[in-house]
Amino acid sequence: GALAWGFSQAAGGGARTATFVRDSDDVIAVLGDELVRVAPGSNTPAWSLALNGTAAYKRIVVHGKSVFAIGNVASTRQAKQQLHVVEVDTASGAVKTQYSTAEGVSLGGGSLVVLESREYGAYLVWRESDNIVWHIHRLGMTSPMWEIYHAKMVEVALMPPDMLTSTIAELDTDPGLNDATPRFTLTYTRDGTQKTVVVEMYRTGDKLEMRKIASFTDSAAVAAGAQRTVAAVRTSADGVAWRVRGGAKHSGDAVYESSTYGGVTHAALVFVGSAPRIVVQTRGGLLAALAGDSREPVWTRDESLAHAADMALLALPPPASSAEHAAKETDPSVQPSAAIRFVLRWVATAQALVESVTSGFGIGSGGHGGEHAAAPTEGDHFGFRRLAVFGSTTGVVAAVGSQDGAHAWAHYLKTRVERVFITRGSQALSSAAPIAVAVGRTRNATVVTALDALTGKVVSRDTLPFAYTRVFELPASDPVSGQRLLGFAVAEPTPRLAVWPATVEAVRALGAANVPLYFELGDGAGST
Repeated sequence: GALAWGFSQAAGGGARTATFVRDSDDVIAVLGDELVRVAPGSNTPAWSLALNGTAAYKRIVVHGKSVFAIGNVASTRQAKQQLHVVEVDTASGAVKTQYSTAEGVSLGGGSLVVLESREYGAYLVWRESDNIVWHIHRLGMTSPMWEIYHAKMVEVALMPPDMLTSTIAELDTDPGLNDATPRFTLTYTRDGTQKTVVVEMYRTGDKLEMRKIASFTDSAAVAAGAQRTVAAVRTSADGVAWRVRGGAKHSGDAVYESSTYGGVTHAALVFVGSAPRIVVQTRGGLLAALAGDSREPVWTRDESLAHAADMALLALPPPASSAEHAAKETDPSVQPSAAIRFVLRWVATAQALVESVTSGFGIGSGGHGGEHAAAPTEGDHFGFRRLAVFGSTTGVVAAVGSQDGAHAWAHYLKTRVERVFITRGSQALSSAAPIAVAVGRTRNATVVTALDALTGKVVSRDTLPFAYTRVFELPASDPVSGQRLLGFAVAEPTPRLAVWPATVEAVRALGAANVPLYFELGDGAGST
């Protein structure tokens, strides 16, 4: 899980995906609207190609001297959705050809797979919508494609309803097997039971063929084909289930708390020696390796900060004074004299100064070379120790220590987060928890989630019936909860200001502040 190397550039919008160049450590990636080739440790691409917004490119295939970037083209009034393929020279990045194919399907839609073979090329295989006919197309051949009927495709006799609701998915197998015989799975439901067929593509002479090599009813499992290892990973909101059969039998169900980083979106099978590892990526930006039946990952990398949209600093509750602590240790009713309190405070201050210096510069045990301690829940005497609460476009709200980055908590909210506010700070003489508020929006609604800023526990979640154009703190607090009010500028259907919390007491408190408010409804010239 240690970072081997990295490359970054301003990518803007658009899709992002990457793959290795075969027999090389170079990576070819789609970053925003560019296709680039990058060597390890390089700060500049070997070549880059502007894709000019022709599609949302989500898949790259490298075969021999060609790179194929494959993207979804949305449907229009004039045409159905389809795929767009750009073929590029692997060495120079020059465009060889580009064309559209696979009308009516999309990457990730459950009816198309990409099959790669070192020996005889890369192919698109898909099933037409509302049809039992399958199409096979070799990448790079702009027009030729051929058809194969369902029963022959998977060697299973299915009734039309089972055929039309079936889905296909690419399959991870023991490394090296896909070079000769790429595989995929077809999953269908019959008599209320989910069944899966493993299909293998092969060639006899110049003819491309398909054959069934395994089938099973356990939707989370894999069966072994004749004389070959077949393995698969099935993702779910709660983690992954996986089976490996062959020379050594391995199986496992890896589950983690999906409320922290969201459901698993991608999973891949790799081998460390003979031991299988499942590498997973989640919606919230977590990368992790799982092994065996253990529920604890081998390693994790939290990449949600790479998608951070906003951040707010929480001043932690101040530490109890040494005088108060001494009094509690003896007799709470005893109040030390002013002179004793003065001396004890200076002693505590000196100790805190030493601790700040030694921890900040890695002096003593641990330091930067050791493991970070747990994130702080109490401030220091100088106000340096805080929690940084950030929200990401992947839907994660998380907090880390401001001094050493120690992880405090994380929570997956399912909707992208655009703004973060500390609406109620730490209060020395109050048991009320500080509150962090994450704000996001959908097409027609605004989602406001209040969390305990020290633990990440959700306090409240409100869906407001409008999509805001601006959100900002208001110069007043809610008399009930003690939280700072938030104002939402709404442009449609008529310009207005909405207040959160949306209570009568909150609105009265804002009116009592009697402060004029100014805000804009847009960024363009002529905006209100």
